[in-house]
Amino acid sequence: MEDYDEMITPEKPAKPRKKRHWGGIIVAVIVIVILLAWTLLSPDITPEKGDTYTSSPTYANLGNYTGYRDIWAGNMTWGISIRGDTSGSVGTQMTFTVLVTKVYERPGNWFFRGTSVDLKNVSLFKADGTYLASMSNSSDLGYGVSATLSFNFTESGTYNLHMYVKFMVYEMMRIGFMPLETVQVTPGVDLEPIVIS
Repeated sequence: MEDYDEMITPEKPAKPRKKRHWGGIIVAVIVIVILLAWTLLSPDITPEKGDTYTSSPTYANLGNYTGYRDIWAGNMTWGISIRGDTSGSVGTQMTFTVLVTKVYERPGNWFFRGTSVDLKNVSLFKADGTYLASMSNSSDLGYGVSATLSFNFTESGTYNLHMYVKFMVYEMMRIGFMPLETVQVTPGVDLEPIVIS
């Protein structure tokens, strides 16, 4: 009995296992993936084109407009060019094309890379405010965003028209992008008179 007592020794307390913080690592990876996707899915920055299109007899034969914005994200000047036929016949469909381009831009700081545009609404009105038509489609041409709209005049005469344009501006950042503001050209861009026979 005495021999067994000598051989039995007290057990050493077990060392506590280190807990791994997998939750924090998983959250960090998810955040990085979201930031990368947010940046890679950013729309293309609309390039500056000066007054190339707003002063063009082809792209702006019916009218043009230049608007300046000075906000916290930077200074931007947007140009609108409207083209189409200046004459037509009763019952014949007439198509108008509206092009929005960036005339000038200076971002507010290094973190902002530039802006992009998405057309939301283009509508045609008579001088008295009577609604005539809205855009049927829009597309990004690389140098600007274009929309078309069509209308059939039912009576002959000379029409004084104006175009209402509304577009969303997106700010591209070094990481990601965000909707910056909605720009509305009101009451609209006055067009050259349209003669319908």
